[in-house]
Amino acid sequence: MTAPFSKTKASTHERNYSMLSHSDFILNAFIIFLPLIFYRPFYKRKHPLFVYVLFLIPLIITMSFPVKLFDSVLDLRAIPLVIGSLYGGFYTTLLLFGSLLAYREILGGIDLFHYSLSLLPTIFLLLFLFRTYEKAAAKKRMLLVLGMCFFMRVTVVNLYALLEGKASFFMASFVPSLPIIFVQCIMAVMLVFMIEMIRTQNRMQEEIIQAEKMKVVSEIAASVAHEVRNPLTSVRGFIQLLSDPALSDRKRQEFSAITLEELDRAESIISDYLSLAKPQIETLEPIDLGEALTKASQILSSYANLQNVEIATDINQPATVYGSKSKFRQAIINIGKNAIEAMPAGGMLTLKYTVNEPNRTVTITIADTGIGMNEEQLNRLGAPYYTTKDKGTGLGTMVIFSVIRGMNGKIEVRSKEGAGTTYFITLPLTQPT
Repeated sequence: MTAPFSKTKASTHERNYSMLSHSDFILNAFIIFLPLIFYRPFYKRKHPLFVYVLFLIPLIITMSFPVKLFDSVLDLRAIPLVIGSLYGGFYTTLLLFGSLLAYREILGGIDLFHYSLSLLPTIFLLLFLFRTYEKAAAKKRMLLVLGMCFFMRVTVVNLYALLEGKASFFMASFVPSLPIIFVQCIMAVMLVFMIEMIRTQNRMQEEIIQAEKMKVVSEIAASVAHEVRNPLTSVRGFIQLLSDPALSDRKRQEFSAITLEELDRAESIISDYLSLAKPQIETLEPIDLGEALTKASQILSSYANLQNVEIATDINQPATVYGSKSKFRQAIINIGKNAIEAMPAGGMLTLKYTVNEPNRTVTITIADTGIGMNEEQLNRLGAPYYTTKDKGTGLGTMVIFSVIRGMNGKIEVRSKEGAGTTYFITLPLTQPT
């Protein structure tokens, strides 16, 4: 009766020991992959000391808690040593191998001089591979690490055995431990694969960010060109009118004043875009809508005359909104200029507004009798780089929508092909004082 009981007890003990070994192996594997947690946010920091600390922790822990597997001792120290050295460079290699020797002396049970000699071939080979590894692609790096880990495991244990006078070590202990060596090499390749994946993803992220920056720069450049072109077009028109000898002195003075104002507006637009790099607080002030629309129609008049377009304004009651005068005028002129260009055969441009006192809002209506737009064009209106013109960036309309939203307003566009386009801009009135 005692024998079966003893066999059962021994079997249970072996099973528990096996489970404990597997648990220790999983823990050691997790420790080996621990650098991945910190490598992603700090991968740009290539300082040797940082890489040294990153791989020193798994080196010390794996040496402290080796695992018995396949009737041999599994010590994963080769993985952080090789990978940390190849990614860290010369100084990291010296620090890691120096720490290895110091901690191995603390653990005891070894001839430190013989152990140092057995490590020399690995150190020299690592120093030789630095430049090759730095220029290598991900697949080649994995192959280099695979060969390096295998080389280290083969040379270190066998050289140390020879120096200790254990000539039979190779056949008696090393050959049976080959499965352990292959496990280490595979784990090393997996770690390098994950590190290279992180590096690739980070590089792609940086490229995307750089591409977005270049896109913003190109949009700003195109927008500057578009916005400056508007006042320059007006200036050109008024200069042509000023060359008319039949022009009265009063009109000549009026056109000269508008020309100077438009040049000032062009300078203001350029200053606004230059200030994007260092945003400043905008000057918000009450805007007299009647005055603003009258001024806009005067500025557009020269361009409208050239296109055989008549401008009509309907201003029959006072109304005041709150915002940036220059930007609001810029938005109205953009709409007016687009409307004029939509009437190549001439037509009528109407600017007016109506006040809704109960809701304390005002609705500005800008209508043309031009070619109009279809439903698809209306839905895409205001998107960057979308335009219905043969030549244009679409940024002028984007600026219009941005300015109106900045004034807590809303904009609605109605259009029909062949029947013109109408903009309805609703803005809150300033509170009475």
